[in-house]
Amino acid sequence: MNATPISPEEVLAKFTLSATEFITTARAIPAQDLHKNPIIGQWSPAFVLHHMCDGDLHFTTRFLNCLAEDNPAIFPFEEEIYPLRLNYEKRDPMASLASIEGNFVAAKNILSLISESDWQRTSVHTERGEIRLLELVSISAGHSEAHRGQLEEIVAAL
Repeated sequence: MNATPISPEEVLAKFTLSATEFITTARAIPAQDLHKNPIIGQWSPAFVLHHMCDGDLHFTTRFLNCLAEDNPAIFPFEEEIYPLRLNYEKRDPMASLASIEGNFVAAKNILSLISESDWQRTSVHTERGEIRLLELVSISAGHSEAHRGQLEEIVAAL
């Protein structure tokens, strides 16, 4: 991300734009290219979709916990073990994309309805310490943005 948005409106706009751009980029990849891996050491587009699906599930859970609980703990997830343990090779990339889209719509709807003070609610990350919902949503937007760039790089190499 270029600059960290500071207001809830800016964060929600960034979240919406980054998710929309990721989804648009992912939808444009031809089905026959989803499992190709043209860059040594990089994931295929399908693996990126699975990673984003899993990451978005984590982020949305964090948003909900932050809104519903007082200072809930956030546990980092070990993304390096997900491809093997969650069967990225066998999963349907279109199912992951559908999950990404559904999660985004639900999260955006929830975040669009919360109060100004809800954006200041906090969770406690086991590595980063206290973190506000505003920052969690901003981090999620940056995650989508980074992986959109990764998809674009992979597609350009096909």
